[in-house]
Amino acid sequence: MQERLAFTASFWGSAAVVSRAVEGRAGPIVDQEFGQFESWTQANAFAAKLNEGLDLDPLQVHEILTGSILRAIDPLHAATARQCSGDALDGAVAGKSVRVQFILAELNLAVTFCRILRSRQSPHTIRMLRNARNALFNALDYALHSELSSTDLEKITAGCKKLHAALQESLPQRVELIAAADGQPARS
Repeated sequence: MQERLAFTASFWGSAAVVSRAVEGRAGPIVDQEFGQFESWTQANAFAAKLNEGLDLDPLQVHEILTGSILRAIDPLHAATARQCSGDALDGAVAGKSVRVQFILAELNLAVTFCRILRSRQSPHTIRMLRNARNALFNALDYALHSELSSTDLEKITAGCKKLHAALQESLPQRVELIAAADGQPARS
């Protein structure tokens, strides 16, 4: 069976790029052949056209990308577990490292949701804002109730600040929509 591949927009530092995910392999990885784009939206439109050329519908693209991301997490978890000896305490430490990575990834995804909301209308606006808010609360709760190294705490704090700023930029444009969904009048 031939492996399928799919493309997606992502950020590489501060540049918007197109990344490639191959079904069954860890990824996605930046595809430098396409260069950098002026915005994430342009990179996403380019990736969508590439996926159309591969006759992939959005659900198939999502499956390939998700599988690729999950494959990338497995080696990270295995490598972290190998560094620890195997008693219960070391296993808990290994789990913490993976959990910190998950929290940081969740914060970055939430910032991406905010960028999407600032750039265009979406039928998923309320859900993206709710997910972004939940990512912030999850990170804060984890930081408050876990014994973290100072490095991990600094990373999570920086991610929370970045997400908070992104939410502040996105919310004024969406207050009326959120209020309407919650059945409350919008505040001025």
